[in-house]
Amino acid sequence: MKLWWINQHARPPIFAGGTRHFNLAKRLCSLQNDIMIVNGTFDHLGNIVLPEEQFSGNSIFRTYDGVPFLSISLPQYSGNASLGRVRNMYSFYLKTIKVLSPNESKYGKPDIIIGSTVHPWAAYAGYKLSQMYNVPFVYEVRDLWPLTLIELGRIKKWNPLVFYFDKIDRILSRKASLIITTAPLMKKYYIERWKLPEEKFLWITNGTNIDVNSTNDSRDIIISSERKEGSDHLFRIVYTGALGQANGISEILETIQANKEKLKKFEFHFWGDGPLKESLSRYIKDNNLPCFIHHPVPKSQIGTVFNQADLLLFNLSSSSTTIFQYGISPNKLADYHASGKPILSIGQYARNPVLESGAGFAIPSAQNLPEALLKFQDLSTEERNRMSEKGLKYAQEYYDWEKLAEKLNTQLKKLV
Repeated sequence: MKLWWINQHARPPIFAGGTRHFNLAKRLCSLQNDIMIVNGTFDHLGNIVLPEEQFSGNSIFRTYDGVPFLSISLPQYSGNASLGRVRNMYSFYLKTIKVLSPNESKYGKPDIIIGSTVHPWAAYAGYKLSQMYNVPFVYEVRDLWPLTLIELGRIKKWNPLVFYFDKIDRILSRKASLIITTAPLMKKYYIERWKLPEEKFLWITNGTNIDVNSTNDSRDIIISSERKEGSDHLFRIVYTGALGQANGISEILETIQANKEKLKKFEFHFWGDGPLKESLSRYIKDNNLPCFIHHPVPKSQIGTVFNQADLLLFNLSSSSTTIFQYGISPNKLADYHASGKPILSIGQYARNPVLESGAGFAIPSAQNLPEALLKFQDLSTEERNRMSEKGLKYAQEYYDWEKLAEKLNTQLKKLV
């Protein structure tokens, strides 16, 4: 089976960020499939190609650990919600169709095409190409557009873009031979809105291949330089992921600031990048908080970061309550479970994996953080170890990339 998987934000393994598509493609290739991932050279998280390739102006074809990536050359921009980003996304749509159209393509004919959000234009490019090649189209939904934009306050409900993206979403979901969702209850959204049959959906959650016994000896480089003298008794709380509006880090810092005395035995480490990184760093410095923001690290080092944590922190913005009724599937939750560390989940989500697995505990909002951390502090070593063991067991059963790829491969073979 020859498959093209189109997602502007798909990241190769040498870059920090989500590598869902690389990990699934790698295992699909081992099942005698020919997979090519189509991404862009730039998105709101930064460059997705090597420095020497950033300004070539041409599409770049590289193979990472056996998985081919075709990176479409895109204009750079600044600002997560800027017009530059809109131009960048639409440019990906136009250029992908041009580069991979039957008259221009150097990559043969696919048997099947997957078009993946975040933004619908990437998925729509996949649909248009599937028509040109007369092959099945699979729609992968990772964010509910335009609902996600409305929930995060990025766009008003009556903005013309809402109706435009809603129309694209309706076309893609109806025309697709199969709809892949990352969250367990996303199919409810489509079944209720567009009256689609339940058998049209396939849930493939984000998985993990983290080695919890990582021996990457970069401890001094990563954390110890940030620690205060005599602070070894502190509990180290670790967050990994984006530093943006959707991640609710501002709410956490405000709670820490209001409860500094209660939380004097805790320090907080945030690993990531994003549009709020500078303002969050300034808030930490101005209020002298026991918090540290670190640059994101590649997947090869993330196990070392986890190994130095006492508790892993998961949070999403409290403004996105409607989206959460369809469940969640962030990459970090899969990695967290496999890390062998307890997890604290902040927010109210349908089918919260932390509660289902027993890998930690959940609180409704960041305001409950002090109470939760003090409760964690009082747990015995045996109780914390039980949480860790449950998380690891859950990861092996539900988040293993091998099992997820086999599940996906079975369904794709039926379409070809």
